[in-house]
Amino acid sequence: MANGLTIRSSIEGLENTPGGLDALRDAYSKMQQISDNRGWLYWSGIHGFPQYMCWHHGRVGMGDAVPYNLFLPWHRAYLLYFEHTARDQNNAVALPWWDWTSPNSHQVGIPKSYSDAQAGGGNNPLAAGPMPAMPPDGPRSTTRNPDDPGNLPTPDDVNGLMSLGNFVDFTTQLEDLHDRIHGWVSGDMGVVATSAYDPIFWAHHCMIDRIWYLWQLQNGVNSIPADYLDKPLAPFALTVRDVLDVNRLGYDYAQTFVTVNA
Repeated sequence: MANGLTIRSSIEGLENTPGGLDALRDAYSKMQQISDNRGWLYWSGIHGFPQYMCWHHGRVGMGDAVPYNLFLPWHRAYLLYFEHTARDQNNAVALPWWDWTSPNSHQVGIPKSYSDAQAGGGNNPLAAGPMPAMPPDGPRSTTRNPDDPGNLPTPDDVNGLMSLGNFVDFTTQLEDLHDRIHGWVSGDMGVVATSAYDPIFWAHHCMIDRIWYLWQLQNGVNSIPADYLDKPLAPFALTVRDVLDVNRLGYDYAQTFVTVNA
């Protein structure tokens, strides 16, 4: 917390912050054991099964394709509400971002804090999350099948996005990059219906939100088509206009040793 803002750091930074990783694991573990609307199943289920409220590629293929795409603002609202829910379980929590361009990621792939099966003498709540029954299958935990770490995006991939001055072009290409990570992790992360049940989902989308934040630093907070501004971000009580400034939402992104032009 700094100047009243929740400071989101990289996973690698969180691992070096006293108590930071413990707080995140504590909050996730508690949420994964709650069966009501404060719990993991409820919040993960907003994105895919059973509610399917997420925005991807203008919701093409979801029965209501429209000529605009709320992918970035919708997921920013989703992260915000999820973070607040996690903080209800542990007030020290701030969502970390997974920098899949970092040297460490290109060596090990998914960070050890999210891949080690055990932590603190028990199951690691960052390694897998619970899933509800999805007929014909019963309840189970998420699984992954990650690709070679060398196939993860590079800083040059992200820097290329920063040269795009048009929001529509930027969000389209960033979403394509985002899709690559879901496919790279594979398993449940590779499917819209199940991806948000995997704990790495939240760190991945925090990275996407951070890239948008860096693009906004370069292009301005309001560099978005005017006809987007009053679009609702259901089921959240927010519009696109409401989520443009992360500081007004109560958070900021920490500096990191990974350099991105912005």
